[in-house]
Amino acid sequence: MQRLSCERFPCHHPEQDCSLCFCPFYPCRDVRTGGFERDGSWCCENCQIVHQKDVADMVLDGLLQGLPISQVWKSLKERL
Repeated sequence: MQRLSCERFPCHHPEQDCSLCFCPFYPCRDVRTGGFERDGSWCCENCQIVHQKDVADMVLDGLLQGLPISQVWKSLKERL
């Protein structure tokens, strides 16, 4: 899904899925995502994980089912 009216679009890449405007896992502190520490804060500028359609669908499905965010993150980490 694209939200072309978003002032941050595209925040990562033109083909991104924008179902999640924010990362529910922030700060994940998992360097496999492309994120890194910058000046004592977690920086996600290189992460594209939650903007992949299959990942966004999986995260939204899990949250809508009422799964704890930690369980959804565990499922996602298994895919990294």
